[in-house]
Amino acid sequence: MTHVTALENTEDHFILGESLRPLLTVAMGSSVEVFDLRGLAGSGPPPHWHPWEEIHVMLDGEVEVTVDGEPHVLRKGNVAHVPAGAVHSYRNLTEAHFLTIVTKGNAARFFAQVASEVKMSPPDIPALARVASDHGITMVE
Repeated sequence: MTHVTALENTEDHFILGESLRPLLTVAMGSSVEVFDLRGLAGSGPPPHWHPWEEIHVMLDGEVEVTVDGEPHVLRKGNVAHVPAGAVHSYRNLTEAHFLTIVTKGNAARFFAQVASEVKMSPPDIPALARVASDHGITMVE
């Protein structure tokens, strides 16, 4: 079944300084999930790992992605692959817009739960870590 999603018809979750909109999810019948992310400079998640792959496709701005301790600066047109199980994080160096694609996971459920249950101003990192754990995500110090 073909599924077409209009960005303006998606939920807008505000998580760790970023607007995150699910474009394609497991609940829609897909085996991959696609998210539209827009964030301010300095925003992004702390180091963590999960059992699915993650791909970032830069549309605008600059983001520093760190995978297993190795930093990479992504600019418009760049793509970064994060293998399943790799400790990773990213930080928006400028205001940024990118797509994130995940495999074999249910990140959409995690993001929806975080957006509805975890205080973000300022971010409640212990609560974020508890919700992450329920979804197979491990936060790393």
